[in-house]
Amino acid sequence: MKIAQTILLVLFISNFSWAQEEAMVWYFGDHAGIDFSSGKPELLINSAMRAEAGCAVICNKAGKLQFYTNGKKVWNRKNQLMPNGFGLNGSQLLNQNSIIIPLSDSLYYLFTVDAYSDSVGLNYSVVNMKRESGDGDVVLKNQLIRKDFVEKIAATKHCNGDDTWIITHDRENTFYCYLLSSQGTFLDTVVSQSGTYVRADIGYMKVSPASNMLAFPVNNDSIIVEVFRFDNRTGEVVNPKSIYAKDETVYAYGLEFSPDGTRFYINTGGKKYRLWQYDMTAQTEQEVNSSATLLAGGNLFAMQLAPDGKIYIAKQNRDYLSAINMPNELGEKCAFQENAMNLQSKSSLMGLPNFIASYFYQPGFSFKGTCLGDTTHFLYNQYLNSDSVVWSFGDGSPSVSIKNEPIHQYQTEGTFEAKFSAYQCNKVITATKTVEIFSYPKINLGNDTAICNTCELVLDGGEGMDFWIWQDGTETRFYEAKAEGDYHVRVSRNGCESTDSVSVSNNSVKLLIPNAFTPNGDGINDEFKPVFKERPFSYKLIIFDRNAQLLFQTTSVDEGWNGKFNGVDCQLGVYVYTLVYSFYENNILYQIADKGTLALVR
Repeated sequence: MKIAQTILLVLFISNFSWAQEEAMVWYFGDHAGIDFSSGKPELLINSAMRAEAGCAVICNKAGKLQFYTNGKKVWNRKNQLMPNGFGLNGSQLLNQNSIIIPLSDSLYYLFTVDAYSDSVGLNYSVVNMKRESGDGDVVLKNQLIRKDFVEKIAATKHCNGDDTWIITHDRENTFYCYLLSSQGTFLDTVVSQSGTYVRADIGYMKVSPASNMLAFPVNNDSIIVEVFRFDNRTGEVVNPKSIYAKDETVYAYGLEFSPDGTRFYINTGGKKYRLWQYDMTAQTEQEVNSSATLLAGGNLFAMQLAPDGKIYIAKQNRDYLSAINMPNELGEKCAFQENAMNLQSKSSLMGLPNFIASYFYQPGFSFKGTCLGDTTHFLYNQYLNSDSVVWSFGDGSPSVSIKNEPIHQYQTEGTFEAKFSAYQCNKVITATKTVEIFSYPKINLGNDTAICNTCELVLDGGEGMDFWIWQDGTETRFYEAKAEGDYHVRVSRNGCESTDSVSVSNNSVKLLIPNAFTPNGDGINDEFKPVFKERPFSYKLIIFDRNAQLLFQTTSVDEGWNGKFNGVDCQLGVYVYTLVYSFYENNILYQIADKGTLALVR
């Protein structure tokens, strides 16, 4: 089916852009509002609208509010009802009832849907912001496109960046995608019979920011959502993957994709209200379902990706919104926050504003594996709608043409500018990231070595590490080995990990210390001197009498005490010695201190 209906007022052709300014202002719920233009959400308290569920808002390319709607009425940027802004054919009962498509800075198409009246269906109206001294007016209203749709409507840009797909669904298993040109002409209608018949008309339909996936709530006894491949060149909806209910008697209400499309979120209602995350990098339907992570429970309704990269969650009859603060992260790292945006005297209800999904697309890629000698894996998560993707890795190696997950091995440490260029519809999308490659940290605990009872053996895990973890969980650089056994340490620096181990066993004493000597000049045992099996690295011997008077000291292993003090023979008796020495074994320095007594006999 083709629709050829043009509003003659439209002379402007929009320019392709990744900007999110059109979604900077939100009005929703019971007179609630948020402004994201400062970079963080700020409360607005001037809304004139109560929207039980569905609603839509639009700003211009500078992020300035143009108008907003609850599907029945239209309010201008002064929060006043437009002169002709009433009686629109959008239901206020449930779900998505409206969406706004800009054609220029002054002309907008406002689509509405009402699934509860056989005579209403999908309609569009036209708002001209040049009317009423720049405050806008509805210049054409309730133009019927088709009846018998469920109450869901989504939109995203065609791959050419100019035209827009308007996506709806009938009461069976058929998608209708209407292509609206930037000049206000309906160019085509693409009909796709795909997926499971709808059982209950509840919940939101969502398109991923890159326009390559579409999620639709089925809500039968087993399947709550199906995620389809969406082609933003042809408008075809194909290849569904079913997501099955985790609980009995539940339905899917709020749906949303993460900014990079790797994660998908579902809010269920009915018997149990729960928030689930699914990993969309999983290859099979079974793997997608197995990836389900329960994040929260309780009062959970519509979800909407925002310009700050977070996903906000409506809370019925609450004065705050919940949020998923890092929606690209897997599992609980996505950082769900119960009370993320305080609405003060205003209230959230079931819905949040409906926007063109591609407003939130930011082209990019991720990578992992940054240790020298390993392979670095690159991932352009939104590759499905690209005709081709060319990668360059910034190290002088040839570029490669591969759609997803190229693998590259860097040959040296350093910083490299990696880049991808994705081509589709005679357009190119590029993104660049800095990749830093690090060497593995070097550690050496020594070869298998020995320890003596009086030795202080300290193992060194190496300096400058991000962390050290020894075999017993100790997290320090140095570790004192006090007994024989096996010791090992795991260290990390810049995300690169190394390990080393050493086996320690008891060692015999490396010297002989006599307990007596006879300095009588007969040439036998005339000096007190320790006898080493191996020459020590350092050495110091000190002799005291019983009154702690220093009699002799030396740092030469070849020099002994001859029993004299200041040239005079010392008396027979018991004397005290202190011996401090060190030696190397298997690259480990052992430091030993010994103390004892000796007898001087003549």
